[in-house]
Amino acid sequence: MCPVTDPTTNVKPRTPFEEKYLAEARRICLETVTDPRYEIFLFGSRARGHCDHGSDVDIGIAGPEPLPGGISHLLWLLTESDVPWRCQVVDFALVTDEKFRQHAYKGREIWRAAN
Repeated sequence: MCPVTDPTTNVKPRTPFEEKYLAEARRICLETVTDPRYEIFLFGSRARGHCDHGSDVDIGIAGPEPLPGGISHLLWLLTESDVPWRCQVVDFALVTDEKFRQHAYKGREIWRAAN
């Protein structure tokens, strides 16, 4: 049975299946990006609750400088994991499009705040 969309917000609650695999993606991110200066967050349709089952997982990394070593290792770990959706990782220290940044930050779900 599919969750019912809340008509007042147009947001669909997450299923236990979604929660399980988003928790796995979060765990991988937190174990890989250990520097507390970097915020890690979910953004996009999965964060805002406007996704369908096949939507990708948009993960943001935001810190004072680009992530040392880049995002390729984290992306590889997510790809090799049991997470059933395509994962995209964006290093927001490299984002120059301010409209994109504002849109991504709107409704984001913070997995770890930066210190």
